Amino acid sequence: MACNCNNCGGKVTGLHHIGVHVKDARASEKFYVEDLGFEKTHEFVNGPTTLIFVKAGSCIIELIENANKDERPVGTIDHIAMEVPDIEPFVCRLPEKMIHFDTGVISKNDWLFGGAKNIFFKGPDGERIEFFEMP
Repeated sequence: MACNCNNCGGKVTGLHHIGVHVKDARASEKFYVEDLGFEKTHEFVNGPTTLIFVKAGSCIIELIENANKDERPVGTIDHIAMEVPDIEPFVCRLPEKMIHFDTGVISKNDWLFGGAKNIFFKGPDGERIEFFEMP
């Protein structure tokens, strides 16, 4: 991904959410909402994957249930999503800092919040990080 923009820059404005793999999204939703007092804010189903977002104050957790039961064990943090207000110019300058993106391109997901944009990469110790732009 080469940077061709004239206004590269931008910044992370905060934590958007933390994604956690769960075995049963409904059971996890019940735990967070009924037992801990979180509020369910969104639910999305994309093929075999169910995403449920729960929120308490500024804490948002994305509960990720994958019917295919991929290689990631349940109960583990899948990713930390950082909110960016304008993803393209921010991402554009990062390859020169030797940050390489998992997919190489920014995804626009019409099924997620009506068009959220995101891209994933790894931190220095392999932690999975997502830049996330709300529509």
